[in-house]
Amino acid sequence: MNAPRDMSDSASTEDYPEIADVTIIGGGPSGLAAAYYAGHREATVRIMDTLPELGGQVMAMYPEKHVYDVAGHPKIKAADLVALQVEQALQFDPEVVLNEDSCSIEYLEAPDEPTGKLIRITGLRGATYLTRTIIVTAGHGSFEPRKLPVADIDDWTGRGLHYLVKRTADFANKRVVIVGGGDSALDWTLGLDDVAANPITLVHRRDRFRALEGSVSKMRELASHGRVNLMVPSEVTQIHGGDMIEAVTVTNAEDGTERVEQCDALVTLLGFKSALGSIGEWGFEFHSKKQVLVDPTTMATSMPLVFAAGDVAGYENKITLITIGLGEAAIAANRAITMFRPDARAQPKYSSE
Repeated sequence: MNAPRDMSDSASTEDYPEIADVTIIGGGPSGLAAAYYAGHREATVRIMDTLPELGGQVMAMYPEKHVYDVAGHPKIKAADLVALQVEQALQFDPEVVLNEDSCSIEYLEAPDEPTGKLIRITGLRGATYLTRTIIVTAGHGSFEPRKLPVADIDDWTGRGLHYLVKRTADFANKRVVIVGGGDSALDWTLGLDDVAANPITLVHRRDRFRALEGSVSKMRELASHGRVNLMVPSEVTQIHGGDMIEAVTVTNAEDGTERVEQCDALVTLLGFKSALGSIGEWGFEFHSKKQVLVDPTTMATSMPLVFAAGDVAGYENKITLITIGLGEAAIAANRAITMFRPDARAQPKYSSE
């Protein structure tokens, strides 16, 4: 593999004239899958990401969370899944460019190219990258956590307040209060059961949950055995402590009664506000505020020679799962091949022997 190019320490505006057959914007699971499929077709590949390591939001936000919906893995840690995908994708020696934003693109006339065009990507500090096609796999872009409506909430950052769980060891033997009712809240209520001090307190403003039914059933079973302190419908309304969080006030949403729960770690999993960032300004037609419109049969976007896959790609009745994104990446990569190899078929040779 080419050594990853880290653009965070570079102020150079040097042009990089190497033309990639396929440039993948986003190094998460869908991007890595696209890199594998394009490399399998003997295309030259460039992977670009704003983050300092491959793995995308999976590695940045929940590396120790278990993933259950990837074929062949009944249960696998997100970091382990990414490590396997990185090994698979990098076997074809793609160029990897990290800490770089794809600020803008422009089409160049290129009479010698089958499409008559090349695409020039301009990075955050002026570096340029030439490519024949692009596959956008940027997830939902950048994320900002939704916060509790508690006074001076930001003052508790780094003092026991968490918006995600990156290392389960950080919560060992701690009194943990989790706030939320979605998949992440339930996943970590279950995932920290053998790590944190029991019982884990789960606070949700409703008595119904948005998480998978199986996770809710497992949580309720733990609650029946005293391993989860379930507080619904309730909200955390106050945080107490000195240098670190020591307790929280939980207010019942129905009768207004208050209860103080001892707490070393407050984990608020209320979702994230996302923005597509620079790619949102490229000129795409959108399916929604967070998704670029694609043709699901080809994963082509409204922009010539540009495809999309994974969470960033939108179409009617889409199901947003990692396993779906991996399939979309395969479609996008194989369709991209046909752009600069007009005689090539979208259907690849089988990857088994």
